[in-house]
Amino acid sequence: MNRYIYLSMLLALILNIPIFADDSETIRLSDVHITAPGDHFSQLPERDLIERPYTESAGLELATSVVGRPEIEEMHPYSLVDAMNYIPGSWTETRGRKIKSFVSVRGQRYPYPGYLIDGAWFREFHEINYYLSTASFDRIEVLRSSSALLLGPGGLTGMVNLVPRSYDSKETEFEGSYGTHDLYSGNISHGNSSGKYNYAVSIGTYHTDGPSDRNAEENMTNFYGRFEYEIAPFLTFSWSNFYLDGDRQLMTALPPASSALLTRRESYDPMKTYVSVAKVRYNQRDKQTAEMTVSYGSKRFEGHREESSDWFEHEYEYGISAVYSNRLNQQNVLRVTGMFHRWATPTGKRFYVGNPGDIRTYSAAVADDINIGSLNLSIGYRFTQEYTKEFGGLNIEGSAGNLKSVKITDEWGDPLHALNLGASYALSDADKFFGNISWGQLASSPGMLTEDFQRPDSEDRLKLDLGYSRKINAMGNAGLSIFYTKRNNAPLVSNSTVTIDDLEYALYSSEDQENYGLELDIKTVRFKNGLQLFLNSTLMETRRTESGEWQEEQEVPEFILNGGITYIYKKFEVGFYAKHVSEYENERFLAKGAAPAELGDYNDYTGQITYHHDTNTRLYMKVKNMTGDEYSTVAGYPSDGAQFLFGVVKTFK
Repeated sequence: MNRYIYLSMLLALILNIPIFADDSETIRLSDVHITAPGDHFSQLPERDLIERPYTESAGLELATSVVGRPEIEEMHPYSLVDAMNYIPGSWTETRGRKIKSFVSVRGQRYPYPGYLIDGAWFREFHEINYYLSTASFDRIEVLRSSSALLLGPGGLTGMVNLVPRSYDSKETEFEGSYGTHDLYSGNISHGNSSGKYNYAVSIGTYHTDGPSDRNAEENMTNFYGRFEYEIAPFLTFSWSNFYLDGDRQLMTALPPASSALLTRRESYDPMKTYVSVAKVRYNQRDKQTAEMTVSYGSKRFEGHREESSDWFEHEYEYGISAVYSNRLNQQNVLRVTGMFHRWATPTGKRFYVGNPGDIRTYSAAVADDINIGSLNLSIGYRFTQEYTKEFGGLNIEGSAGNLKSVKITDEWGDPLHALNLGASYALSDADKFFGNISWGQLASSPGMLTEDFQRPDSEDRLKLDLGYSRKINAMGNAGLSIFYTKRNNAPLVSNSTVTIDDLEYALYSSEDQENYGLELDIKTVRFKNGLQLFLNSTLMETRRTESGEWQEEQEVPEFILNGGITYIYKKFEVGFYAKHVSEYENERFLAKGAAPAELGDYNDYTGQITYHHDTNTRLYMKVKNMTGDEYSTVAGYPSDGAQFLFGVVKTFK
């Protein structure tokens, strides 16, 4: 019942916002000298389909969260995973295995949300999102609804678009920190803009010993470089590059995880990742835009295990995409996009090491947007088809069941279609309504296997988003959203497993699933008394079929609450952030036949104090998980109590 009490409190807060605004007008503190980076929360850029041709449906604006430089500079998250912790419905499953963390929103899993860098889609990204430094990005755009159409063929899983950092003036910044478990990180960023070009470079390092006696040491170096040049009027070229080089140990588990995970000592050393995105852009302001983007990514991990043979994981992917946006008249903008993408792993990876994969994706989309006064309409269609040149699947002797060889060669997947219809309506300058409905087909992810040891069939998905936002002068913004997702023939984790190297891996069954809920999102301005806060809540219900019968999905939490408040007094800024995730359960990493582990049901509190020595120098101290609660998001990998962090930021302009 607590979640309903929380929801009632939040709704009451929206209704009383004008009262708070009136009170704040009577407060005057002349000793507030420092303007903090978080004075204004980041929002999506103004909706401009010529300037930003990959912009999604007008009905999805409220379902998109933005984490920008103000939030990054205020809360000091090291990685992308850390930065997305407080967006509405954000839920992170953290473990010590080959993928360290999975981030989802609104309970979207299997497959998890996809990633883009500067608009370029990458099929495999989950091994590096917790090592990519936030110092390399201007903002992170998270489409919480799984209704993306133009961003890429994986849009029905939700999308995270990473916008690389750029500069409009000369600036150099250094940030260094030290904390619990001998954690230290440092980053130097520099950029400048002059005439026809701008550039950005940064280098950073990260190290932690991790919890003692848990085989949890991690080291990573980040390199980032971006260059943009105006070749001619209306024609620009940009090139963004990311390189990661490091190593990590795979943390041993604690009970109740399976016995094999309690003692297994594995590591990746070295881990090398390179990502590159180049773009040529032709832009006639307010008339038309054409973009061509070429992307490339490569990961090379060398794996080691005590008392066992080493292994090597190599994968690469590259793609080319183009988009054309044309303003047909003052009310109508037509956009067309197409892409080709290839992902290949000559060595296989993760639990199918030794079995190569090679998948090519062809996709195209068209969208038409009509502006009729206060009404914006969006309609679009996407076609996608995959060609599997080779996918090795599994070939494991002694595994559970009759699993000898699962392999696909020279096979075209089913044609996949997606339709989207959305709208936004401005009732006034302060009030706006949003609505979006989408239907699409989604191919299962490579590596998924059914109980018959076959890749699951494609699923059908219907998605509905409704929302209302209100902007209150001198106060901030509040939004209320309703969402519904129906998945037919979805690949959902079943109770069946397959044994690989003494570990139990979940198999999937084709079932139906429904997910629906309510989201509330409140963000204020910085009041004259020095206070600023945000509060968001996601209340959702998820159910699935089991042998044709509907039942509650136990592996997804029903309630997620995030909030934060900061206060500025003279040269000090004090921040307090909180997260609550309700209970859920699953069998991941447990011994075969074990009862599901009870997870979630935790509160995580973070406190931070920042001293602004001057406008260019900040010292901060942060305490994460202040109460030391050893909660678990996955069985066997509990949080490691309270963690302290001390840091300094110095900027030269």
